[in-house]
Amino acid sequence: MLVDRRNFLKFSALSSAFVATNSLCDGLNPLNSNEQIFYGGCPVNCQSKCMLKAHVKDGVIRHISTDDDGDDSYENRQIRACVRGRSTRYRYYNPNRLLYPLKRVGKRGEGKFKRVSWDEALSEIADKMKEIKAKYGNEAIYVNYATGTTGAMISRCTQGSWYRLLGLFGGFLRYHNSYSTAQIANGLTYFYGANVGSDILNLAHADLAVFFGSNAVETRMGGASMGYCMQEMARRGNVKIIRIDPKYPDSAIGACDEWIPIAPGTDAALVAALAYVMINENLYDKEFLDRYCVGFSKETLPQNAPENGSYMDYVLGNGDDKTPKTPEWAEAITKIQSQRIIKLAREIAGAKRCFIEQGWGPQRHQNGEQQSRAIATLACMIGSVGVLGGNTGAHAAGSSKTYDIVGLPYENPVKTSIPCFLWYEGIRLGEKMNAKEHGVKNAPNLKAPIKILFNTAGNCLTNQHANIKTTAEILENESLCELIVDINITRTHSNSYADFILPDAMHFEQDDFFRPGATYYGERPYILVAQKAVEPRGECKPVYEMCRLLANKLGGEAFEQEFTQGRSQLDWLRFIYDETRKKYEFLPSFEEIRAKGYWKASKAEKPLIALEKFRNDPENNPLKTPTGKIEIFSTKLYEMSKEWQLLPGQQINPLPVFEDVLMGARDPLRKDYPLQFYGYHYKGRTHSSFWDSPEIREINPQEILISTADAKARGIKTGDLVIAYNHIGKIRSVAKVTSRLMPGVSLTYQGAWAKFENGVDIGGCINTLTSEQPTAIAKGNGVHSVLVEIKKA
Repeated sequence: MLVDRRNFLKFSALSSAFVATNSLCDGLNPLNSNEQIFYGGCPVNCQSKCMLKAHVKDGVIRHISTDDDGDDSYENRQIRACVRGRSTRYRYYNPNRLLYPLKRVGKRGEGKFKRVSWDEALSEIADKMKEIKAKYGNEAIYVNYATGTTGAMISRCTQGSWYRLLGLFGGFLRYHNSYSTAQIANGLTYFYGANVGSDILNLAHADLAVFFGSNAVETRMGGASMGYCMQEMARRGNVKIIRIDPKYPDSAIGACDEWIPIAPGTDAALVAALAYVMINENLYDKEFLDRYCVGFSKETLPQNAPENGSYMDYVLGNGDDKTPKTPEWAEAITKIQSQRIIKLAREIAGAKRCFIEQGWGPQRHQNGEQQSRAIATLACMIGSVGVLGGNTGAHAAGSSKTYDIVGLPYENPVKTSIPCFLWYEGIRLGEKMNAKEHGVKNAPNLKAPIKILFNTAGNCLTNQHANIKTTAEILENESLCELIVDINITRTHSNSYADFILPDAMHFEQDDFFRPGATYYGERPYILVAQKAVEPRGECKPVYEMCRLLANKLGGEAFEQEFTQGRSQLDWLRFIYDETRKKYEFLPSFEEIRAKGYWKASKAEKPLIALEKFRNDPENNPLKTPTGKIEIFSTKLYEMSKEWQLLPGQQINPLPVFEDVLMGARDPLRKDYPLQFYGYHYKGRTHSSFWDSPEIREINPQEILISTADAKARGIKTGDLVIAYNHIGKIRSVAKVTSRLMPGVSLTYQGAWAKFENGVDIGGCINTLTSEQPTAIAKGNGVHSVLVEIKKA
């Protein structure tokens, strides 16, 4: 589909300005002299961390506004929050907000709780912690991966108060990877030695850009974040933009010249066919591949590699499968016409500077590690790595450094680590969970099963995990995990399985710092101060205060003193900020940044070019791979392929090959479930955050998107109640028929909260339909590999 994006640019800019200057307000005059204004930020895990300002009168947040500093030229753009962040007031005063500690009174999963005192809750938790430690050791204690809020001190799964407390208590089982990026982080680490990308500012210096499944306009909507930056760089340059995606994304509107629909999970097949054309027409950068890369050709294979084990052998059909990866071969898999594949190969190879980026959608398939490595291989074939206007094929980064706020200090004596997606195997398998089957690190196997699980500001026990039914059965078994403590601001699907639910204070109810991550802004990082604006509602407490009280229960005043070191939360913020200033001496003082409410760095002097030093002098700047070069043939994966024990149908291939996988494009299950299905990150939620806000749900209702052709074949119209189902589960939602989705593919919005009636999830959570099978290499969540059928409800 061809789109004249330049006609959209002015309209797009006006639309963005309209959204950015309108806030959710209850009618009070923002300039009311009786109001006090407190600075803060939006802590949810879109990670843009946009500015919020709380307007407080009589101890109540009356409305929320955002950054209005400066002239808002692009170079001095404001850190404006999107409509989600500005709806925060509704979350503070939501009638379903947790206000008191709760203790389970029914069976796990029934959702039956009673109100208890903090003293009772923490006393029972402490007693169980001491019992489990004595019986199983500290490896039986685990803090689950979660990202509902991230700041310097407030609820989070890393480097926060729980880590400090549990570290002092003797330690806890660690985890590695993330739900967001396990496959790409592992795949590109085996490829480049790190998951590293050039920044989006390079887009203005390219003459062609190819985006694989990247949609920053919708996932990074803030005024200072990547979506705006991407559109601005497209406007400033003279770049042709092609987007390869099963769905026509919002990022394509006003910033795209062509949309090429592709069957989900088949990007590696497309890359192989592009390589076939480039090799046969001598369009690839042989000099770059020979000097900087390992394994593209026979001549660059490492020692001990198979004789016909190069990527070129695979593409030309000289490898194990004896199948040439022709455009016709790829057409049958990707559903992209062979002639368009040939034309695309010539366009990419003919560009002077080609910016290739992948979002995080392609790597969330069961073959996600291979997908990420294949797209990186495409960048190498044209030599666009380490040069201005190019990219590594990774997700774009921010130009400047991320000025990391030093975390709350802690030490964890336990070194054993599990993949975060496989926490349920830590409960179910215990000592049988091991390195070569399950990716355990720093130990051959676990010493004990997970018996205590803390879940803080997260919904990954069930809702954001995979195969909710199977996961729930594990959690319901009280003989397995003996204590589950959930810390949150509201009831979620996950905390229905808790033994205790502790009510958390929200970000305007305590002091903290926020800062964005490196892949979430353009070239101007910043730090936001979170100022306490109102008292916590009900009996809600900041996590630091919970941990202080629990420390006393665990070891009396002496242990409490060891935990606090005599510092309040504000004292610790001063400490960690002063420690941060030792790394970045140019930062303002604690008093100055607290008084102003924020700090913005000066804009970057030039774009960040990933691997530039390596490109200029590879001998003196080797990569962190075994060979010091880009490993298209991964020496580590080759060794792992001989040793690791995999599930049926899985493989570890040292080359970035296309793999057929469970519930993938060519799974025989398509006879029964013909539609590929996945959970789409969209503007109405950040993962599952904001589902608790009815006002946001009203303007972003949950839907099942189905293509015009597939809807017609099933007699489905927009607005119909439909059921998407497979052998794992059933979800019910409202249909939205759209021509922005390719035939054979359907999707729903990721993060809806599951709610079951008669075996059907009427909440519409994608993970009612997903497999809990981990990916082969990263042991990550391949939850975009799903097959379903859809019918009218």
